Amino acid sequence: MPRLHPIIHAAGAEGRHPDWAVMSPARRRHTERVGQLLWEWSGTLGHDRMRRIRWRAAGLLHDALKDESPETLGPEVEDAGAWSGSLLHGPACANRLRAAGVEDASLLRAIAFHTTGHADFRALGRALYMADYLEPGRTGLARERADWRRRMPSDGCAVLGEVATAKIGNLLHRGIPISPVTAGFWRAVTAPPATIR
Repeated sequence: MPRLHPIIHAAGAEGRHPDWAVMSPARRRHTERVGQLLWEWSGTLGHDRMRRIRWRAAGLLHDALKDESPETLGPEVEDAGAWSGSLLHGPACANRLRAAGVEDASLLRAIAFHTTGHADFRALGRALYMADYLEPGRTGLARERADWRRRMPSDGCAVLGEVATAKIGNLLHRGIPISPVTAGFWRAVTAPPATIR
Protein backbone atom coordinates (compact mmCIF):
# COMPACT_ATOMS: atom_id res chain seq x y z
CA MET A 1 0.00 0.00 0.00
CA PRO A 2 1.41 3.43 -0.90
CA ARG A 3 2.11 6.05 1.73
CA LEU A 4 -0.98 7.58 3.31
CA HIS A 5 -1.96 11.13 2.40
CA PRO A 6 -1.26 13.55 5.30
CA ILE A 7 -4.98 14.19 5.92
CA ILE A 8 -5.66 10.45 6.09
CA HIS A 9 -2.66 9.87 8.36
CA ALA A 10 -3.62 12.77 10.67
CA ALA A 11 -7.16 11.41 11.02
CA GLY A 12 -6.26 7.74 11.41
CA ALA A 13 -3.10 7.99 13.47
CA GLU A 14 -3.73 11.16 15.48
CA GLY A 15 -7.53 11.46 15.55
CA ARG A 16 -7.42 14.89 13.86
CA HIS A 17 -10.18 16.18 11.63
CA PRO A 18 -9.26 18.53 8.76
CA ASP A 19 -9.52 22.29 9.33
CA TRP A 20 -12.48 22.46 6.94
CA ALA A 21 -14.59 19.99 8.95
CA VAL A 22 -17.98 21.35 10.08
CA MET A 23 -19.09 19.16 12.97
CA SER A 24 -20.75 19.62 16.33
CA PRO A 25 -19.04 18.14 19.40
CA ALA A 26 -21.61 15.31 19.37
CA ARG A 27 -20.86 14.58 15.71
CA ARG A 28 -17.11 14.50 16.45
CA ARG A 29 -17.73 11.95 19.21
CA HIS A 30 -19.81 9.88 16.76
CA THR A 31 -16.97 9.85 14.22
CA GLU A 32 -14.50 8.88 16.94
CA ARG A 33 -16.67 5.90 17.91
CA VAL A 34 -17.00 4.84 14.27
CA GLY A 35 -13.24 5.16 13.84
CA GLN A 36 -12.67 3.10 16.98
CA LEU A 37 -14.90 0.28 15.70
CA LEU A 38 -13.03 0.26 12.39
CA TRP A 39 -9.68 0.25 14.21
CA GLU A 40 -10.78 -2.73 16.31
CA TRP A 41 -12.27 -4.69 13.42
CA SER A 42 -9.23 -4.16 11.20
CA GLY A 43 -7.00 -5.34 14.04
CA THR A 44 -9.07 -8.48 14.51
CA LEU A 45 -8.80 -9.08 10.75
CA GLY A 46 -5.01 -8.95 11.05
CA HIS A 47 -4.45 -5.80 9.01
CA ASP A 48 -1.08 -4.07 9.26
CA ARG A 49 -0.78 -0.71 11.03
CA MET A 50 -1.04 1.37 7.86
CA ARG A 51 -4.28 -0.32 6.80
CA ARG A 52 -5.68 0.07 10.32
CA ILE A 53 -4.87 3.79 10.24
CA ARG A 54 -6.61 4.07 6.87
CA TRP A 55 -9.74 2.33 8.20
CA ARG A 56 -9.84 4.50 11.31
CA ALA A 57 -9.40 7.60 9.13
CA ALA A 58 -12.49 6.66 7.12
CA GLY A 59 -14.46 6.57 10.36
CA LEU A 60 -13.11 9.92 11.54
CA LEU A 61 -13.71 11.62 8.18
CA HIS A 62 -17.04 10.20 6.97
CA ASP A 63 -19.19 12.89 8.64
CA ALA A 64 -16.66 15.74 8.48
CA LEU A 65 -19.22 17.91 6.65
CA LYS A 66 -22.41 16.52 8.19
CA ASP A 67 -23.25 19.78 9.97
CA GLU A 68 -22.62 21.99 6.92
CA SER A 69 -25.73 23.30 5.15
CA PRO A 70 -26.97 21.53 2.00
CA GLU A 71 -26.96 24.92 0.26
CA THR A 72 -23.21 25.17 0.83
CA LEU A 73 -22.51 21.55 -0.11
CA GLY A 74 -24.70 21.38 -3.23
CA PRO A 75 -22.27 23.26 -5.50
CA GLU A 76 -19.45 20.92 -4.40
CA VAL A 77 -21.23 17.81 -5.67
CA GLU A 78 -21.43 17.31 -9.43
CA ASP A 79 -24.74 15.41 -9.41
CA ALA A 80 -26.15 17.14 -6.32
CA GLY A 81 -29.72 16.76 -7.60
CA ALA A 82 -29.41 12.99 -7.26
CA TRP A 83 -28.82 13.32 -3.51
CA SER A 84 -31.23 14.41 -0.82
CA GLY A 85 -29.88 17.40 1.08
CA SER A 86 -29.11 15.36 4.19
CA LEU A 87 -26.87 13.01 2.17
CA LEU A 88 -24.70 15.60 0.42
CA HIS A 89 -22.09 15.53 3.19
CA GLY A 90 -20.62 12.20 2.04
CA PRO A 91 -19.89 13.05 -1.59
CA ALA A 92 -18.89 16.62 -0.67
CA CYS A 93 -16.36 15.30 1.85
CA ALA A 94 -14.97 12.83 -0.70
CA ASN A 95 -14.66 15.69 -3.21
CA ARG A 96 -12.81 17.89 -0.72
CA LEU A 97 -10.43 15.06 0.07
CA ARG A 98 -9.88 14.42 -3.66
CA ALA A 99 -9.21 18.15 -4.23
CA ALA A 100 -6.64 18.03 -1.40
CA GLY A 101 -4.78 15.25 -3.22
CA VAL A 102 -6.25 12.06 -1.72
CA GLU A 103 -6.21 9.46 -4.51
CA ASP A 104 -7.43 6.40 -2.58
CA ALA A 105 -10.49 5.53 -4.69
CA SER A 106 -11.79 2.87 -2.31
CA LEU A 107 -11.61 5.20 0.71
CA LEU A 108 -13.20 8.06 -1.24
CA ARG A 109 -16.06 5.81 -2.39
CA ALA A 110 -16.54 4.54 1.19
CA ILE A 111 -16.92 8.10 2.48
CA ALA A 112 -19.07 9.33 -0.42
CA PHE A 113 -21.56 6.46 -0.12
CA HIS A 114 -21.34 5.56 3.58
CA THR A 115 -25.06 6.26 4.09
CA THR A 116 -26.49 4.74 0.91
CA GLY A 117 -24.11 1.88 0.27
CA HIS A 118 -22.61 1.23 -3.17
CA ALA A 119 -22.40 -1.86 -5.36
CA ASP A 120 -18.67 -1.29 -5.86
CA PHE A 121 -17.83 -1.13 -2.17
CA ARG A 122 -14.70 -2.97 -1.20
CA ALA A 123 -13.98 -4.12 2.34
CA LEU A 124 -13.51 -0.62 3.76
CA GLY A 125 -16.78 0.67 2.30
CA ARG A 126 -18.75 -2.25 3.68
CA ALA A 127 -17.10 -1.90 7.08
CA LEU A 128 -17.74 1.87 7.26
CA TYR A 129 -21.38 1.36 6.23
CA MET A 130 -21.81 -1.03 9.16
CA ALA A 131 -19.72 0.87 11.72
CA ASP A 132 -21.66 4.09 11.08
CA TYR A 133 -24.87 2.24 11.90
CA LEU A 134 -23.55 0.07 14.72
CA GLU A 135 -21.46 2.48 16.78
CA PRO A 136 -22.47 2.25 20.45
CA GLY A 137 -23.65 5.87 20.73
CA ARG A 138 -26.72 5.07 18.65
CA THR A 139 -29.51 4.20 21.04
CA GLY A 140 -32.24 2.84 18.77
CA LEU A 141 -32.28 -0.96 18.44
CA ALA A 142 -29.66 -1.06 21.19
CA ARG A 143 -29.87 -4.83 21.75
CA GLU A 144 -29.72 -5.64 18.04
CA ARG A 145 -26.82 -3.26 17.47
CA ALA A 146 -24.90 -4.74 20.41
CA ASP A 147 -25.44 -8.23 19.01
CA TRP A 148 -24.29 -7.17 15.54
CA ARG A 149 -21.16 -5.53 17.02
CA ARG A 150 -20.42 -8.68 19.01
CA ARG A 151 -20.55 -10.74 15.80
CA MET A 152 -18.15 -8.44 13.97
CA PRO A 153 -15.95 -8.92 12.09
CA SER A 154 -16.03 -12.74 12.13
CA ASP A 155 -19.63 -12.89 10.87
CA GLY A 156 -19.31 -9.76 8.74
CA CYS A 157 -21.08 -11.07 5.64
CA ALA A 158 -24.23 -11.98 7.55
CA VAL A 159 -24.14 -8.79 9.63
CA LEU A 160 -23.79 -6.68 6.46
CA GLY A 161 -26.95 -8.24 5.06
CA GLU A 162 -28.83 -7.76 8.32
CA VAL A 163 -27.73 -4.13 8.68
CA ALA A 164 -28.65 -3.37 5.06
CA THR A 165 -32.03 -5.02 5.61
CA ALA A 166 -32.63 -2.91 8.73
CA LYS A 167 -31.58 0.35 7.06
CA ILE A 168 -33.53 -0.23 3.86
CA GLY A 169 -36.53 -1.50 5.83
CA ASN A 170 -36.52 1.71 7.83
CA LEU A 171 -36.55 3.77 4.62
CA LEU A 172 -39.48 1.75 3.27
CA HIS A 173 -41.34 2.04 6.58
CA ARG A 174 -40.94 5.82 6.44
CA GLY A 175 -42.04 5.97 2.80
CA ILE A 176 -38.66 7.17 1.57
CA PRO A 177 -37.87 6.00 -1.97
CA ILE A 178 -34.90 3.68 -2.37
CA SER A 179 -32.27 5.30 -4.57
CA PRO A 180 -30.82 3.37 -7.53
CA VAL A 181 -27.44 3.40 -5.76
CA THR A 182 -28.93 1.74 -2.66
CA ALA A 183 -30.82 -0.76 -4.82
CA GLY A 184 -27.55 -1.67 -6.55
CA PHE A 185 -25.87 -2.05 -3.18
CA TRP A 186 -28.68 -4.32 -2.01
CA ARG A 187 -28.25 -6.54 -5.07
CA ALA A 188 -24.48 -6.71 -4.43
CA VAL A 189 -24.95 -7.52 -0.73
CA THR A 190 -27.44 -10.30 -1.39
CA ALA A 191 -25.35 -11.89 -4.16
CA PRO A 192 -22.86 -14.22 -2.44
CA PRO A 193 -20.08 -14.19 -1.60
CA ALA A 194 -19.44 -10.89 0.18
CA THR A 195 -16.49 -10.29 2.46
CA ILE A 196 -15.21 -7.49 4.65
CA ARG A 197 -11.61 -8.68 4.78
